Order: sequence, then C-alpha cells, then structure tokens
Amino acid sequence: MKINKVEKKSIALGMIGLLLFFIVFFQTIPTNEYYLTDHLPVHTLLELASIVISLSIFIYGWLTFPLVKSRFLFVVSLTFLAVGIFDVLHTFSYTGMPFSIASNAQTTVWFSIVARLKVAIVLVLVVFLLSLETKITTKYERNSWLVVFSAYVVFMSFFIIANISAFPLLLLETGPTVLKTGLEYFIAFLHLVAIIILWKNYTKSRDQFYLNLITACYFLILSGLTVTIFATVHDVTFVVGQLFKVTGFYFIMKAFYYFTIQVPLLNKKEAEDKLVDIESELELLFKNTEDAIFIYNLKDKSILRRNAAFTKMFGYDSAKPLSANCLIPSDRRKEFSQLIRQLEQGHSIVNFKTVRQRQDKSLIDVSMTVSPMISKGGIVICAAIFRDISEQTKAEEELKQTKKELQEIIEQYQGLIFKFKKVQDTFVYTLMDGKLLYEEGMSPEKVVGKPVEKTYKGNDRSLIDVNNERAWQGEEVEFQFEDSKGSIFLASLKPIYANGKVIEVLGTVVDITKLIKTEELLRRTEKLSVVGELAAGFAHEIRNPLTTVKGFLQLIGLEAKEKNQEYITIMLNEIDRLEMITNEFMVVAKPQATKYEMEDLQIMTESVIKFLQPQSILNNTEMKTVVHGKLAEVYCDKHQLRQVLINIYKNAMEAMPSGGVITTELAIYGNNISIAITDEGVGIPDELIPKLGEPFYSLKEKGTGLGLMVSKKIIESHEGELLINSKPNIGTTMTIVIPIKSKKELCQT
Repeated sequence: MKINKVEKKSIALGMIGLLLFFIVFFQTIPTNEYYLTDHLPVHTLLELASIVISLSIFIYGWLTFPLVKSRFLFVVSLTFLAVGIFDVLHTFSYTGMPFSIASNAQTTVWFSIVARLKVAIVLVLVVFLLSLETKITTKYERNSWLVVFSAYVVFMSFFIIANISAFPLLLLETGPTVLKTGLEYFIAFLHLVAIIILWKNYTKSRDQFYLNLITACYFLILSGLTVTIFATVHDVTFVVGQLFKVTGFYFIMKAFYYFTIQVPLLNKKEAEDKLVDIESELELLFKNTEDAIFIYNLKDKSILRRNAAFTKMFGYDSAKPLSANCLIPSDRRKEFSQLIRQLEQGHSIVNFKTVRQRQDKSLIDVSMTVSPMISKGGIVICAAIFRDISEQTKAEEELKQTKKELQEIIEQYQGLIFKFKKVQDTFVYTLMDGKLLYEEGMSPEKVVGKPVEKTYKGNDRSLIDVNNERAWQGEEVEFQFEDSKGSIFLASLKPIYANGKVIEVLGTVVDITKLIKTEELLRRTEKLSVVGELAAGFAHEIRNPLTTVKGFLQLIGLEAKEKNQEYITIMLNEIDRLEMITNEFMVVAKPQATKYEMEDLQIMTESVIKFLQPQSILNNTEMKTVVHGKLAEVYCDKHQLRQVLINIYKNAMEAMPSGGVITTELAIYGNNISIAITDEGVGIPDELIPKLGEPFYSLKEKGTGLGLMVSKKIIESHEGELLINSKPNIGTTMTIVIPIKSKKELCQT
C-alpha cells in the first residue's frame, strides 16, 4: 500500500510523540525531578484546552447533525460533551483553584479518570458496532440519546462529589496508586482495541476520518502510560501526559472537522466545479448542436433565446423578436393549443413528431421535446428542442410502402411463403401467406401460431417432418412432396441464424405440377431431337443407295422380258415404300413450333423474375431489370421462351452460391430485341464456352447439359441466337437475340 502525504505526516508526528514518551518513560531526561513552581496555571491552561476541544467536538456534531445524521458522530459528540463537563468539574475541584467545588483532593482525580474511561469505552463501542453511514432517522432517537447522556453526567457528578470519601485512593503524595495505574493501562488497552478496528476500516476506505481517530487513540495511549510514572503532579512528566491528552483530543476534533466541515466543503466545491463544467458543456451544446434549441415564454409565446441551429432550420433573423406562433402551420393550430394546455399543467412533451413552418412557409418534419420550467420571477418558460426528421420521415414512408408492396407480392405469390420455429419440441408457424393458401380455403390468421403437424395432413407428413428437422439443425433443404390430389410441390427451407443459433426457418412451397409435365415434355422433345438427328442421318445414308438401285431397276425393266417384269414392278414398289419411310424420318428430324403469338418480352421477363423471386431470396440473390427504351412485341412461343429464361436464371443463381446480383437488360438493336442476363458468379473459361449447348456437356457436377441445349434449340427455332460472354471470377453474360418479325413475315420464312 503506497503511503500518501497525510499518512507520512501522521507517522512523523507519531514518531515524535513516541520519542518524547521514551525520554519520559525511561527518564533519559529526569522529568520527575523537574518541578514547576507555577504548576496550577499550566495545569489549568492545558485542562481548558481539553475542555474547549471537547466542547468544539460537541458543537461540530450538534450543528452538522441535520446534514449528516450519523449515529456514530452524534454519540461521539455527546460523549465529548460529557467529557468536557467532567473536565470542568475536574479543573474546578483541583487543589488550589479558587471557587473549588470539593475539599477532597481525590475528587479531581476521579473526575479525570471517569472522563478518560468514558472516551475509551465509547470509542471502542461505536467503532465496533456503528458505521459512519448509520443514520438517526427520528427526533425521538436523537432526544433519547441526549437524555441518556445528560442523565449519566448529572448522576456521576453528584455521585462522585457525594460519595468521594468512600472511593478508593487514586493518587498519593508519592505518585499514582496501583488502582489508578491499572485503570490507566485498561484505558490504554481499550484505545489499542479501537486502533485495531479503526485500522481495518481505514485500509478499506483510506478515509482521513479514520486516520485522525487512529492518531488520537495513539496519543491518548501515550497520555495514559505517561501519567502512570510521574512522581507528583508538580513535575514535568505530568505535564507531558497532559500534552499527549490535548493532542489526542485535537485529532478527534480534526476528525470531526474533516467529516462534518472539510469534506462537505470539498464536496460542495467539487459540485460547484462540476456545475460550472456542466454549464459550460450545456452552453457549447446549445451553440454547436444541429438541433434547434429555443426558450420561450409560455404565456405570450415570445421566444427569449434561440441558438444558431434554430436560425438555420427556420430561417428567421436571430436579431429580430419572434413568437413561437410563427412556427405553427395553420392546420396545426388545434394541435398546438392542446400541447400548450399540457405544458400549462406541468407535463413535459417528449419526442413528439409533428410539422413546423419555416419563414418561407415551407414545412419541415420535426421531433420535439419541450419541458416547462418556472423562472425566478415565477414566470413559466419552456425549453424546446426541435430535430429535423424529414429524411427519417421520408425513409419511414418508403419503408411502409415497401412493406405494403412486399405484403402484396407475398399475397399474390403463386405458391406459399412461410416461417416456423420450434416451441417446446413442436414446430409452429410464425408466418404463412401466398395464393396457394387462399386457394385451399385458408387464411394466415388460421395458420400462424399453429403447429405444423396440425396444418398439413397429407400422405408425405413424415417426409416434411424429417426435412423440417434438418433445416432446424442448420441445413438448407430442398425437396418435393405430393398432396392427396396428386399435385406435386417443391419446398425450399433455409435456416435463419442469430448469434450463431437457428431461431427460425424460412421456406417456400411452389406448385411444380405443370413444371414437372413441362420437364417431361422437354425430355421427350430432347429424345425426339436426338432421334430426329439420328433419323436424318439414317435417311440420308439409305436414300442414296435406294436411288441408285431404283434407277438401275428401271433400266433393267425396259429390257426385261414380260415374265421378269412382274418381279421388277414388285421391287420398285418396295423401294418406293422405303423412300416413304425415309421421308418420315426427315419430318421427325425437323419438329415445328407449336403455338406462335405476338408477345411482350418485357412482361414475359418480369413474370419469370417474379416467379423466381422466392428462390432468389433463399439464395440471397438480388434481381435487377433495366429496360432501354420502348420494346416492340415479337412473334414467338411464350412457353418455350419462358423455359429458356428459367433455365438461364437458374444457371445464374447456381453460379453464385454466396449470393449476388443478377442484372437483366432489355433493348432493341436494329431489327432485333436482346435480353442480356448478367450474373456475378465464378465465370466460365474461354476455352469451354464453345462446348456449351452440346448434349450431355455441363460445368455442373450433376448437370446433363440438356437444359442449355434445349434452350439453344428453342432460340434457333425462333431464328435467334444465344451469345455467351464470360470472365473468370467476375461473371457471365448470356444474351438472347430474337429478330423482330411480324406474324406474316415469320410464317413466310
């Protein structure tokens, strides 16, 4: 423990006192042989010093009691009132004093020993049983303590004076008796116990109050030990003991002064300094804050003071008088009157959002806090803080609009969007919406808050439970299930984390019955396409030798006999049949588009994006659309082009496992419309781009390559082309180019 300056002074003073005690105790200087001829004035002066200090301690404690109300200090102050009275009686009963109140010399010694014994006992008791924080809460307790101590002083005074002849002797002409010496040692022991208790308190708090009391007890111990070795009351040893006693009392008074006067003054000064700092900080805040702050008279609404931010916000000249009424728009007068009534009733207005008017009559959204206060003159003034929340209000409106649009999108979503969480080992829906829900004759209110097991009762219940549990364990899940009507649905589940723990699962359900049929149709088309290519090659390879055989048979038939002519005719008929079969192969090799109509590619693209929106949310993908100018309609099969767009968008999402942005740009270039779809995926090496679109070639681990092959076939059937441009680690752009042709032109071609 580091020793501070005050502790060093106390240690130094203690060493001086100890040195003086050793000089006296061991009679290094024979103080017992030095006699004071004028002993009475010196003794009286030292006793008066003790009395003054004792009464000062009492006065400090009495006057400061209403402030501190400490039971510890009040008991000690009453103790020193008693000690002061006993010392007065001790002084005026001393032998040789004028107006002596006692004739027996033992009276003065007993008053002295009772006073010192009382100090020792009370100090031990209060430091052991009480703390500075213990309060006297009632006048009754305070008066009770006063009555008890007063009664004690009166009783002991009369008892000693009346019965002194029966008391044992404490002082002889040769010095103190054994009884007095024993009492002095006992008093010293009590002071030592007090020092030990006070030291424990001091090491915890380092409070100078305890340090001063420790020093006081130390000198009172030296005083008690010193007065056990004097020869007569006239020698210097006795005077040294009296000096030790006065010093001890002084430090008790100093402790009281420190706690009741110095500490409060220091605290007051510290509070005043803090107040000055706070006022300075408030002034800086008033001048430099971006919030408009002004003070106005509640009665006449005149503005008494305003800061620079007020002038900047509302535009009024800071030098000209202004009324708070100037800030109120005409349609807000009633609202303002209600607020004024609230302020008149003494209620504050906190973070109230409203509209106020600038000097140029333009309106500004503000959040205001107004507090009424009563000035020294009894006038009610109001301190107002206005904060410009125009941007916040605008953002809130946009957020509301966005929420509304999102809700509309969710409600119009063809499938289902839902969330669920586990509550007591049961999965419970926290969100459910989408057209599919309404088609089933249900509403979100009937589903939200209900267990999943009670909502879905299809044949694939166990499949759904297993996959829900997988998603709750942190796995992204995608699976298909079938309802009792035979419809097929695709469900996607994605866990939502908070602080590394799954708190909810977000999911979508899409009816893919038509898509499954479309995929089946595409698979058949792909097979037919392969068969068509094989058929075309097969027909080509057969047709050439058939033509040769048929030609030679016809030549032979010209010269053949009538008998062989019949066989040649049969052979030619069979060859014609083979030609017919090869012609059928050629028809299979060139399948035709099924249904062409005039379509708007922008609407078609937006429809596909809307269809894929839930999938993009689950994949953390943002889809942007940019349209350059007004687009013309094209004559096409919308179902085929829609499938092309779905294939390309799904490839783009799969190329960005960590999410990203997919940008779609639609524009007219000459007689063509282009749809450029750009992702932010890993990209494709240049040497692999020419291979894309070949059957069974894919960059995906489980891909077949047929999707892109079919897409290219569909685009080619529309006399268009698919352009691929990619940069590794930057992204890929797939551009669909479709010619703009009328129905008549396309039919002619």
